[in-house]
Amino acid sequence: MRLVTSIYTIEDIENMHDYIDYALVAVPHLSVYYKDIDVKKAVDLLNKYNKNIILNINRIMHPSDIEKVISVYKEYLNTNILFYISDLGALNEAIKLGIENRIIYNPETMITNYLDFNEYSSLGVLSCGVSSEITLNDLKLIYEKTNKSIFYQVFGRRLMFYSRRHLISLYETKNNDKYPHVDAYLKESTRQDYLPINENEECTVIYRSYNINLIDKLNELSFIDFAYLETAFLDNNSKNIVAKAYFDAIKNNGNLNELSDLLNNLGLEYQDGFFYKDSVYQKEELKNV
Repeated sequence: MRLVTSIYTIEDIENMHDYIDYALVAVPHLSVYYKDIDVKKAVDLLNKYNKNIILNINRIMHPSDIEKVISVYKEYLNTNILFYISDLGALNEAIKLGIENRIIYNPETMITNYLDFNEYSSLGVLSCGVSSEITLNDLKLIYEKTNKSIFYQVFGRRLMFYSRRHLISLYETKNNDKYPHVDAYLKESTRQDYLPINENEECTVIYRSYNINLIDKLNELSFIDFAYLETAFLDNNSKNIVAKAYFDAIKNNGNLNELSDLLNNLGLEYQDGFFYKDSVYQKEELKNV
């Protein structure tokens, strides 16, 4: 199992490099959530620490963005750097360049069964991301039916909404008011949950109100190839503790129960999501008018 940790700043690298296996570096303006990071400097620093590198360019691309994607591919064409994408157009360009075997393709919630997974895997990619909205049994079935590399999120906030619209800006216009655009929280009037929301130049993203934490379930996930830690919305101290705990669990065969207790002491809200219980959609009852 390979541990993938999201990286948003140079400080992340400096703080967590001892606990990084694969660093997923969010490329500004080409990933759905990013900070102001110098990608070249990040790559040089990670190479200095002898870390594996994945460049995150997972936005759904407008046709005008494809040339930027191609430029990133070509800049690192003669390296062993991998690329994390969600866009089929970006995948098509990788195939044209003959680097599809360096692609981790994760269309977020789209791959939910082994037929879809097998179809995308057949394109020659290194690994495919499976939706976090399915159960462990469904995840196991995908592996049993395909026996191919799976990318799966094991910690952090899950992305639940993505739009090219600038929703906070539109709300500002409607209310004639100003609101934070970065690392803000959205609360519905009828619910108690606070949903992280972020608007940048390209899109608006909303994440689930809770973190998932599957560290004590890693034995059940031993068939996963890439285990992903999402560190967005964590403070630096929490990032370090989470990264070290998962690194010890996966790379050093640490005690999962002890490491789970350590993460439970961080005071973060954890939920299993759909890991054991499938989602159920009930139709509203028709009423006579």
